[in-house]
Amino acid sequence: MEDLDLSDYKVTSEVHVFSEGESVDDDEHIVISTFKFSLPKNHSLSLHQNVNEEVAADGDGDLVVQRKNYTPDYSLSIKHHVNTSLDLVGLQVWRGAFLLADFLLHHATKEDTDFKICKDDIVVELGAGTGLTSIVAGMVAGHVVSTDISKGNILSLIDTNIKQNSKWITGQVEAMELDFCNSNYSEKLVGLLQNSKLLLAADVVYHDDLTDAFLSTLKKLMGMGRPKTALIALEKRFVFTLSDLDVVAPCYNYFHENLLQEFNSYDIVQLDTSQITQYFCYERVKELVLFKIQEKGPSP
Repeated sequence: MEDLDLSDYKVTSEVHVFSEGESVDDDEHIVISTFKFSLPKNHSLSLHQNVNEEVAADGDGDLVVQRKNYTPDYSLSIKHHVNTSLDLVGLQVWRGAFLLADFLLHHATKEDTDFKICKDDIVVELGAGTGLTSIVAGMVAGHVVSTDISKGNILSLIDTNIKQNSKWITGQVEAMELDFCNSNYSEKLVGLLQNSKLLLAADVVYHDDLTDAFLSTLKKLMGMGRPKTALIALEKRFVFTLSDLDVVAPCYNYFHENLLQEFNSYDIVQLDTSQITQYFCYERVKELVLFKIQEKGPSP
């Protein structure tokens, strides 16, 4: 494949078109956006918030009682860039992060499911970017490791967003370096990876070389320690190519083909996203897909 300098390509996430961001330190390229969401009614955070909001007073001191079917809007405050070079897209917010966040909240309170996250589980996000999904994971899991490369101040950005949204986090969320092109992990990270139950990744596929590195890393991590489940969310991005003389999704097609090849000993399921409740306010386009990967169970 022809070598490309990813720093030459500038991109902007569609998410920023719909978000309301305030510039930071007079830099129009770095903003803090508010992303609204709701919570499952029987989620522990929702119950706690509803107790606090159930009875309030108006300006005259009269009691205002919320209706039983009242569903309050909550929000995350996320610092991010509005456009970046292709090699630093993690500094932006992408729709795959919201889809994964929806999935985590959807299953947090479902008792009749084969997928459950518990308060003593360790969750690791790969290519976490702004840390949005990791923060939501911190609402349902006991320990979340939000990983990304140490480039472009991405790790410090994750730290900032964790602190800005700490009121929503019931467990522990921390940022750590993990580079798909460097398997020299710290001793602490190795221990956390070995004991992790769930691996998350959202919109980390946008270049074939990076896809190769990501899948190689994922396969290695899936074989470390206890059995794991991996959830990968991404958006099919269609372009017209002269080689195909058609509108295709080359990055997605390359990813999917190699995923099936590299993980042929695993169960790979493309989940029906229409069955996942949408808690975050964003445009859930039909091009968003979600894969679940786990070890094959014993044959009957």
